[in-house]
Amino acid sequence: MDLDAMLFLVRYHARSNEQILETSAKLTDEELRRPGPLDHGSAFETLLHLHLTDWSWRDFCVTEDEEDDSYPDGWPPGDLASLHEFGSQEDSRLIDYVESLGGSGLDQPLTWTIDGRRVSFARWAVLMHIVNHGTQHRSELARYLTECGRSPGDLDLL
Repeated sequence: MDLDAMLFLVRYHARSNEQILETSAKLTDEELRRPGPLDHGSAFETLLHLHLTDWSWRDFCVTEDEEDDSYPDGWPPGDLASLHEFGSQEDSRLIDYVESLGGSGLDQPLTWTIDGRRVSFARWAVLMHIVNHGTQHRSELARYLTECGRSPGDLDLL
């Protein structure tokens, strides 16, 4: 995979995350935390899941330690402002990490165990998984935000 293409995708991911977080700040606390039609219960829990998953996959890409079950310092944030700060920092860390790889770093394999079997994927595929996972949850959140009368607007790639 081309480094410029991967950077384009992770920058899109960061920009879209920011758009969802900014729009989520317009929700009342009750709207943010009430159970809704989201995979992780509430908008807040879905945002937590999205950003923790970003952190954990990026951390795995850096450390290649599949046994690491730690959490980021201060996890979980208790309010949207703290989560927004964490999410923005994590998006910057992801972009910086991808920039540091160079072209050949994207093709290096990462190996871990799933259901008792060893699997390997190129680092670029894991990074694509981060972006795709974010798209899934941002689309859920966009639907919920729109139902609350606060559409995040266009989240398209282009």
